[in-house]
Amino acid sequence: MRPGEAAVEIDPATPPDLAAAAALLSGAGVTLAGIEAVAEAGTLFVARSADGSILGCAGLERYGPAVLLRSVAVARRARGSGLGRALVAAALEHARDGGAREAWLLTETAAAFFAALGWERCERTQAPPAIAGSVEFATACPASATAMRRAL
Repeated sequence: MRPGEAAVEIDPATPPDLAAAAALLSGAGVTLAGIEAVAEAGTLFVARSADGSILGCAGLERYGPAVLLRSVAVARRARGSGLGRALVAAALEHARDGGAREAWLLTETAAAFFAALGWERCERTQAPPAIAGSVEFATACPASATAMRRAL
């Protein structure tokens, strides 16, 4: 949030959070394909303001030693506050704690944001088979989306 505003808490989403997270993702033009499964797995993280509103989210799908970072979005009023960085960091910390060694993502609009966080562009065909077979890689994101990876 902006200086002087209350801090937010980042935690796994609860079932009541899913509708707000889905609305946030839809508003940002991010696919909802498979989001329920991510939430059910306990790997959809939400940033909640002091009043309980959802200001951002980030999700993970686990595929052996690799994870797919997906469903990253921040409410317009909280953009530029570092919240996106904090959400990505929380998700990747969870992945590392679970033994993941690398993370992958696809983005249509945020390649520069992720590059600033240490992600590197790569060919989509370089993704491990399990990641390449995910809904995000196989059908939900267009071929024009930028593939990126990061060692954990």
